[in-house]
Amino acid sequence: SCSEFYISSTEITNNNWKEFLMYLKKEGRMEEYKANILDTAVWRSHLAYNEPYVDYYYQHPAYKEYPAVGMTLKQAQAYANWLTEIWAMNEKVKKAGVKITFSVPSKKQWIRAARGVTTSLYPWGGPYLRNSKGLVLANFKRYGASTIHYDNESRSYQVIMPEGFMDGAMITAPGNSYWANQFGVYNMSGNVAELVSDDTVAMGGSWNDTGYDVRVESEQLAIEPKSTIGFRVIAIIEK
Repeated sequence: SCSEFYISSTEITNNNWKEFLMYLKKEGRMEEYKANILDTAVWRSHLAYNEPYVDYYYQHPAYKEYPAVGMTLKQAQAYANWLTEIWAMNEKVKKAGVKITFSVPSKKQWIRAARGVTTSLYPWGGPYLRNSKGLVLANFKRYGASTIHYDNESRSYQVIMPEGFMDGAMITAPGNSYWANQFGVYNMSGNVAELVSDDTVAMGGSWNDTGYDVRVESEQLAIEPKSTIGFRVIAIIEK
């Protein structure tokens, strides 16, 4: 029931965002540049000891292909507007006589891209969080009954991750991690929840959510920047 659109195969990455800011700075658009600096302090939170990520997650080249986080919806829309501007100057686009408009997807568009024509809970088309080889299909917090341990010494419950239970992603993972869905789109569930244009929520759950909360229609409030929220863009081509 959606009009045709294209969607980025990965979440917008740190490298993508740096290109955006570098362009604004190069063009002398300093007010826009300052208005679109990411809030790296989102890593400084009660979630865990993530203080090193405040300095390194956005800046260090090791994280260049990881999803950008710490933006508002207004900043995400500014990025999409910049892409529209850049592609309007592309000679091949001009020659083709088409107009390409980028935007943050609406909730309806986002769900369509995540789930396709199915009604499955997850983008990969089934109700399960692992494939036939036992490998997890998304980046999420794997807490469950099998990981809860009662420690007699401290007389408290603890979460223990057995060997082989984790997939190596302590926070986010690179944008093209895990497996793409039927449209070739990665990480519509987990990794980072994703902003939508028509609501104050982010969809699909994140690295800090449990398996139940990375369903296609999972939502979390997105009224402020978070280390668990990013976005991707859609493109509509008109002749």
